[in-house]
Amino acid sequence: MTRPIIVPLDGSALADTAIPHAAALAAVYACGLHLVRVHVTMLGQAAPESPGAISDPAWDESFRSGAASWIMAKAAEVRARYPFNVTCELRIGRQADEITDAARERDARAIVCTTHGHGGWAPQWVGSITDGIIRHSSCPVLAMSEDAVRREPGIARILVPLDGSDNSAAILPHVQELALASGAAVDLYRVVSPPWVGDALNALQSGHVDHFGVDPAAYHAKHELERTAQNLAVHGIHATSCVEVATNPTRAILDRIVLTNPDVVALTTHGRGVSRLFMGSVADKVMRAAARPALCWRPPGTYAPHGSHAPSDADRMFATAASGATM
Repeated sequence: MTRPIIVPLDGSALADTAIPHAAALAAVYACGLHLVRVHVTMLGQAAPESPGAISDPAWDESFRSGAASWIMAKAAEVRARYPFNVTCELRIGRQADEITDAARERDARAIVCTTHGHGGWAPQWVGSITDGIIRHSSCPVLAMSEDAVRREPGIARILVPLDGSDNSAAILPHVQELALASGAAVDLYRVVSPPWVGDALNALQSGHVDHFGVDPAAYHAKHELERTAQNLAVHGIHATSCVEVATNPTRAILDRIVLTNPDVVALTTHGRGVSRLFMGSVADKVMRAAARPALCWRPPGTYAPHGSHAPSDADRMFATAASGATM
């Protein structure tokens, strides 16, 4: 059986909009879809004296049965629209846990989901069910905001922001596989922040970059990114690379998105929260403002320490891909 694409659904119209994007990915990989709905038991979820409390197991069973019927009907509907295998299941428990367990049990290629709607989907990333899915998933997650999901399904160009660390480069094997399967071009992008300390405040206030000390860092980053692009080219992937000096990485990445119009932005995350590539809230801002699906991957193991730059990072990532790492 081919490894499926997992699609979490919660009964909302927004969650359903992930289906065409998941179907496009399934067509790329010639695999099926597995629809998952999670029933969170209502027994004991509210204080007994509160108006919303449900203490009768029959009520909870009624809701569970309704959810089971809904997901089976949705699978039949999707099966009639797309020419590949569509399966479904209802799970009971915590949403993020059950969704990632379903993906792990089926060795899924990816999870495709939206970030809002019923069942706890939240517009923010950190702390939401989406964040929990990304944090614990054993496969990449294609996550889409309300604006991103409105884009036409399909992948022709992938933007990959990198920061020179092993952690950010861990997305490369998944990007490589997706680009090979879809024929997409890859745009490698890196923002180099001015490394000085004393003049940083003046630079931020004036908007002008003092290139004293910047050129060596930018040259090193350019060399690294070009080598990564060459590695992609060896595998038959059209790749471009760009390094820019900027004091505001969020703005720089968003400007790059406007300029290149990618269909997907691919990035890594830590086990908790976002990658140090974006230093806190930058990833959250990019995800919300970019209106693009985000291919997110939480690499297992230890993360590179802040400020580390190893010339062999990209080569090690591609060696991992060549040895059989898959999405």
